[in-house]
Amino acid sequence: MRLHKRTKSITGNRGFTFVEVMVSLVVLCSGIVLIYKSFFLCADYLNNLTCRLYASSLIDEKIGDISKSFTEWPAHSLDFGNTFSILDINHKAIRFTYDIALQPLIDVKTVWQLDVKLSWNDGRRIMHMQRSTYLLR
Repeated sequence: MRLHKRTKSITGNRGFTFVEVMVSLVVLCSGIVLIYKSFFLCADYLNNLTCRLYASSLIDEKIGDISKSFTEWPAHSLDFGNTFSILDINHKAIRFTYDIALQPLIDVKTVWQLDVKLSWNDGRRIMHMQRSTYLLR
């Protein structure tokens, strides 16, 4: 009977090599970076959506106010209200600026077109939302 000598491999009981540890750190760091990137992207989308919801509500409110003022015109002066509104959204002051245009239709003198455009800064981007409606005289 032959006795076999047990030989230990070079890396047998010494643990991981430096290259193996570095590769695992690169994989782990890449995963963390991707998770953080997706988190901040989702937070940006949520902030954008929140501003758009507030803007939609502000436009509806402004159209209602102008419609009410339009029914009392010309007995009372036509009041468009403030040209801007500042709201605190997610602990940050956002300035919404109105651009309002009211003009009669060319063919029908008793119908007026009201255009309300709302603009605000979202970081480095300028966002817009617009609605139009018709008012009867």
